[in-house]
Amino acid sequence: MLALCPDYYPKFQCIGSTCEDSCCIGWRVHLDKATYHFYKQNQHPNLRERFKNTIQRTDIKGDTQHFAVIEMAERGRCPFLDPDNLCAIHRNLGSTALSNVCATFPRRANLSGKQLEYSLSLACPEAARLVLLQKEAMGFVEIPIDTTLASAAPPAELSPHEEQSSLLLNDLRALIIGILQLRELPVDHRLILLGLLLEDFEAASLANEALPPVLHRYVGLLGAPDLLRNELDKIEPCLAVKIHLVAHLIGDIPTPAHNIRFRTLLDEAAQGLKFESSQHDGQHEAYERDYRPYFEAHPHILENYLVHYVIHNLFPVVRTSVVVQYRELICDYLAITTLLFGQAVFHRGMTDALAVKTIQSYTRFAGHYSQFKETVARTLEQQQLSDLRRLFQLIAPPKSSRAPASAA
Repeated sequence: MLALCPDYYPKFQCIGSTCEDSCCIGWRVHLDKATYHFYKQNQHPNLRERFKNTIQRTDIKGDTQHFAVIEMAERGRCPFLDPDNLCAIHRNLGSTALSNVCATFPRRANLSGKQLEYSLSLACPEAARLVLLQKEAMGFVEIPIDTTLASAAPPAELSPHEEQSSLLLNDLRALIIGILQLRELPVDHRLILLGLLLEDFEAASLANEALPPVLHRYVGLLGAPDLLRNELDKIEPCLAVKIHLVAHLIGDIPTPAHNIRFRTLLDEAAQGLKFESSQHDGQHEAYERDYRPYFEAHPHILENYLVHYVIHNLFPVVRTSVVVQYRELICDYLAITTLLFGQAVFHRGMTDALAVKTIQSYTRFAGHYSQFKETVARTLEQQQLSDLRRLFQLIAPPKSSRAPASAA
């Protein structure tokens, strides 16, 4: 049996103590049942006291994967983390002694129908570099199944109805990736086109209409990028509203004291976004000067983020409403692009390293503070911005004031 994964996946290797962040600081590290009992019975002289004093059972009944938890030490550090930021369990007992969580991060296994899919979490800096900086369009390969990952065994068979639904969703996801990799359009326009597809798909589903014709119609549109660009260019952007919305949210983000990396990033972005409400010209000048040049030259950064999101989150397979899932994706995208804009203004320009750091730090934070996306969604609703047409205005790129480059 084989698993499907993006072409970057087999290239990943942990860089250990040279990593600029740590997956052992600030996380809530769960232990599976077998690992918990192995640690509690272990008498290694360098570890037995820490096994005895820092591992506690959880109150989650019937969950063998979240059977216990490691209590973090001062500043959120794992008590098994050595001064050189290497794992004492791995060093003294070997990789086979690690819990499932520690042994597999940043790898993730998802099950779509009967197909296993592997991906990497962008919360890991090395994985983020590997995913985001690849200039070629992300491809996919099949690799042997990794038995150390959860969900390693797909179901034996699907009912005919489940099989048909699975095939349809596979076609939908393939079309979604095709839209997100349509490089004849700006990334923001691709994301708006995706919203239109999902809106039409859900409307047809609720009306019990045939769904393949919806997909076929959008496949046909991919062959007319100039027509799409002309239509999508008619959407009036709302850069000021987007900045105000996310800047307001930044001030309310509760970040733990140990997450200095993300707190510093937020403070810098907040300073970069300090425009007076009347300074619309200043916002656009900063956008043209500090943000647009880099992302016009490096559109693969945001493209790779979005394609990765589709794979890593089983988008839009997990729940029934594809439009609700699209809004959640937009919440992430608005937060990330606004933070990138703030960072670009603060540093007077963007670089590969800064783009990776911003997206990785945000992803790591969002993984701990799950309420943030809910807060963004609630704020959008309160500001009457949750309608897709209003969201499209927040996504739409500001009109360029620069003259088009002459042909060589």
